[in-house]
Formats: sequence, structure tokens, C-alpha cells
Amino acid sequence: MAIDGCGNACGLIAAFVGVIGFGTFGAPLKSDAVNRINPDPFVLQTYKSTMCFVTSFLVLALGEEYRFSPWGLLSGLLWVIGGICGIFGIRNSGLAISVGTWSAITVLISFTWGIFMFGEKVISVSKTLLGIWLMIAGFTGMAYFSSPTVMQAREDDIQWRLQREQRLQREQEQREQRRERRREIEEGGNDGEGNNTLKEPLLDDYMKEDEEKQLPYNEQAFGDSGSSCPATVDERESPDSESGNDESLRDSYNSGDEVDETKVVFLGMQFDRWTLGIVGAAMDGLFGGGNLIPMHYSAYHGSEYLISFATGAMIVTILFWIIRLGYNAHELKSVKKGWNALPSMHLRKILVPGVFAGTLWSMGNIGQIMTVTYLGESIGMSIVQSSMIVSGLLGIVWFKEIKGVQTIALWSLSAIGTFVGIIFLSHQHKA
Repeated sequence: MAIDGCGNACGLIAAFVGVIGFGTFGAPLKSDAVNRINPDPFVLQTYKSTMCFVTSFLVLALGEEYRFSPWGLLSGLLWVIGGICGIFGIRNSGLAISVGTWSAITVLISFTWGIFMFGEKVISVSKTLLGIWLMIAGFTGMAYFSSPTVMQAREDDIQWRLQREQRLQREQEQREQRRERRREIEEGGNDGEGNNTLKEPLLDDYMKEDEEKQLPYNEQAFGDSGSSCPATVDERESPDSESGNDESLRDSYNSGDEVDETKVVFLGMQFDRWTLGIVGAAMDGLFGGGNLIPMHYSAYHGSEYLISFATGAMIVTILFWIIRLGYNAHELKSVKKGWNALPSMHLRKILVPGVFAGTLWSMGNIGQIMTVTYLGESIGMSIVQSSMIVSGLLGIVWFKEIKGVQTIALWSLSAIGTFVGIIFLSHQHKA
């Protein structure tokens, strides 16, 4: 290929491509179309895997031969597991803080493997360490100053639910007042103004018609996320949402139990949604951060490895679907019921954002693989993680995840620290 003789310059260009792709791929996953449906994280991962597989064959048009390495299966396994966890993190904790969390962990994993396992040479170990720690400190700062918005979202959610309760309570009181007046009229009492009334219930038809138009308090229809994976607290629907009625919420109100939308049930236990989202992001850093380690043991590197990686990811994704179908069929004692219990791909509603997100991630993956090839695991992988800056800017400007002048200023200082770390690392690779 034309870029075979390329050096550090091509590595930095590839890193820029990776930063843009990885920094923006989460934005379509936070779109209104996705929020209204709130699909299963594995569904969104399937879109990513599919686009990764399809776009990987573009290297053939650039003159690359078709090659496959079994190490691609391990890369795909690590990436798919990490990708599912990362999507869960984005959906439940927010884009900026999730990317910051897995980026910091990825830098640590990449640096450890690159320097201590692969023996990668750097110009100055001390300056390389300084760059790494500047980036980690920057990631930590950006993640920390992203988190207050999540807490604010919780407060907003509580306020919204309180206002809803108050409104429904007022409606209930009004209905009770109307029923009381109706009883007084039927019993021959007064009409509330001291005037005698007929014993005939003149307002009977009107009252029945009025009551039929309004559901009782404990049967009000609330918005639903439309999925087994609940929406984040800032993705709630209004009571008259078109997304449908949430039967579980209805049942909980009927039984008098309060539904805490900031909690999620996982493995039969209840967890704080935001905290579990952070755990998911950390798992993405742990697994996804090592998805290119198998490439170092493969006979193919760089663009040669793209098809192996993508094919491995697609095979693992299909296997996961089969495993999930088998689990459902076992639990429901029927293959047909197990198939029907699988999460929907929602092709009509989220095909566009799903394909868009997958394409952006594939662009980032191509950049990342080329960066690691030219700059090494420790430096290349670490630089690409500065995609946190891009996702953070989207979180500030587009999704309003980070609010307040002081918070944004402190986040910006953390981003500057990260950028300084990138500058240090970009000069440390020994060709």
C-alpha cells in the first residue's frame, strides 16, 4: 500500500481520525430516536459490529489483500464485551463521563502492555510517564466535572415527578369534590350555595361522562422507555408520551409502592443507575482497552488486521445472539418463545442512528489500529483516548451534560492538561 513506508507523521494523522471517530460515535446513541425506544445495549452493539464488518473490506479497494488471523476472534471478543458495557455506560451515566472513565483505564492498560510486555522503545521514559499521568489526570478531571450534571438530572427528575404527583393529586381532589356535590344533589341537599335542589340527579349524565374521560389517580399512564434496559433519568417521557404505557409503573402505583427511576435491577439486585453505568464504562476500558493486544501476536498488522478484527467481532456478535436465544429458549421452554423474547432491532426507527454510530466507530477503529501500528501500543492507544475531549465538547455544547461556568471552566482546564500530555507522548516514540 502507499502508506506502508509512512512513519510517525502518519501515526499522528491516524490518531486524529481515531479521536474524531471515537469521540463522536456516541452522539447518535443519545439521539431522540434512540431515547424514545431505549433499545437493548446489545442491539446497538450489533449495529456497530455490522458496520465495522462492512467497512473493513474497504481496505481491499486500497490494494490490501484479503487476510484473516485467528487472533481477530480474540480481539472481537474483547471489543464486543467492552462495547456492550460502554453503550450501557453512555445510556445510563452520560457520554462525557463514560468516555472519560474508559479512556483513563485504557491508557493504563495500553501503557503497561506496551512498555513492560512488548518492550516498546521510547525516547524518554520519564517524559513518557509524565505524558501518561497528565492524560490520566486530565481524563479524571473531565470525568469528575462531567458527573455533576448527572446529579442535576436526578434532581430535575425528582422535581418533575413531584410536580406530576401534585398535579394528579389536585385532579383527584377535584373529582372527589364533584362526587361530593353529586351525592348532595341526589340526597336533596343544597348545591353549595344554600339553594334547595331537586332530588333528581340532573348532573348525573354529565358527571359520568366527565369521570369516564379521566383515569383514576392510580391508573394514570406514564411514559415508558420501551425496553428491558431502562432509560437514563434525563430521558424520561411526559405522562402523555407516545412511547406507550408502562404497566410496571401502573402496578407499583396501584400497590402504593414508589418507583425509583434512578435505580435499575441487574442480576436480581437493585443498583443505582448512574453508578452501574460508571461500572459499565470501566469494564469497557478493561476489555476494550486490550482489544488490539492480540494484533501484536498476529502475523498481520495495521490495515492487514482490519478484516480479521471486524470478522472476529461479527462472529462473536452472532454467537452472542445464539447464546441469548438458547438461554431464552431454556428459560421459556420453547425456541419460538425464546426467539420472540429477543430484543428488537427497531430497524424502522433507529436504523439511521445505529448505522451512523457504527460508521463513526469504524472510522475511529481504523485510525486506532493504524496509530498503534505506527506509534506502538503504549503511545498510540493512549493518544487516541483523547477522544474524551471531543465527546466532552459534545456533552457541553449539544447534550448540555455539563452546566455552569465554573464547572465548564474546570473541565476545560482538565482538557488542556490532557492535550499537554498528548504533546509529550507524540514526541516520545522511538522509530
